[in-house]
Amino acid sequence: MEEEIVVGIGDIKCGRGGQSIATYALGSCVGVCLYDEQTGVGGLLHALLPFSKNMNMVDPARYVNTGVKRLFQEICHRGAEPARLKAKVVGGAKMFEFKASANMEDIGSANVHQVHKELQALGIPIVEEVTGGEVGRTIHFTPGTGSIRIHASDKTEKMI
Repeated sequence: MEEEIVVGIGDIKCGRGGQSIATYALGSCVGVCLYDEQTGVGGLLHALLPFSKNMNMVDPARYVNTGVKRLFQEICHRGAEPARLKAKVVGGAKMFEFKASANMEDIGSANVHQVHKELQALGIPIVEEVTGGEVGRTIHFTPGTGSIRIHASDKTEKMI
């Protein structure tokens, strides 16, 4: 069995083939998995917040808008073909009751909304998504197949 590659909060890791890339405790954070089944190259972003205006920051993976672009660049650099890329999205839960104003979106929903916007701009289809709700999630992603095993804090498990 290959070593598991662990992605921290505000981090990106890439792999290939049968490797396993995992991230733990996705609450309002969002996990974005991009992969090219033909080359077996893929990567996982664990983004904390939806948007940063500073495009030249040291840690672009903390934000969806800069992190998705960086993940795209990194897997293409490793041989993934942009036209064949697919995405799976997990997380974006509403973990805390927060009311700043009646029309303000919660962080989890804002993260998911920004992922959709960024992937659409890159022309990458989302083939599966497990987002929202009020549970934390841990994911194990296999880049070669695009499969994701999801363990939720309510003890449920799912494969996508």
